[in-house]
Formats: sequence, structure tokens, C-alpha cells
Amino acid sequence: MLAVGKLTAVWVDLPDAGDGEFFKGDFGGFFGAPWEQVMVGAEKPFDYHRYWDGYFAVTALEDSPGLTLADLPVSVSGHTKQLYYNIIVG
Repeated sequence: MLAVGKLTAVWVDLPDAGDGEFFKGDFGGFFGAPWEQVMVGAEKPFDYHRYWDGYFAVTALEDSPGLTLADLPVSVSGHTKQLYYNIIVG
């Protein structure tokens, strides 16, 4: 399944995860919303997220039934080709 939306923020310059509470505070400061309200999987223990390399915010998310990432053509230097990705989004 493919969902499309508007990428609004990417956070990759992460602080030390520590005990999680300070990290969640930094998360809220970066994205402008509390972890518990916007994080997919926020109900899971923090250790589930501790070693992620980055976080991103997407708005206006909608399902696109019948499409996969492999179906999307990408133009690179004027040539259209298929790119394949290894993406896991919780």
C-alpha cells in the first residue's frame, strides 16, 4: 500500500536519547506537538524508538489504493526510471 502526503519536517540531528523524557521534550519542540499525540507507536515503550536515525512529519496523508513505491517513476537527469526503496514507517 502507498500513502501520499506533504512532507513538512525532517529531524535527523537527534540529541542523545537518554531516558526518553528529555528526548520527547526535544521532539515536541522540533515538531510543535507532543510525542504522545503525533508519534505513530507512541504507546510502545521508548526503547522501540530509541535507535531510530530520524523522524519526519507528514500532513494531508491519504491512501493511494493499488499503487506501490515501485509503481512510481522517477526522473533522474532527464531519464525516467524505476527506483526501489527500503522504507519502514511505523
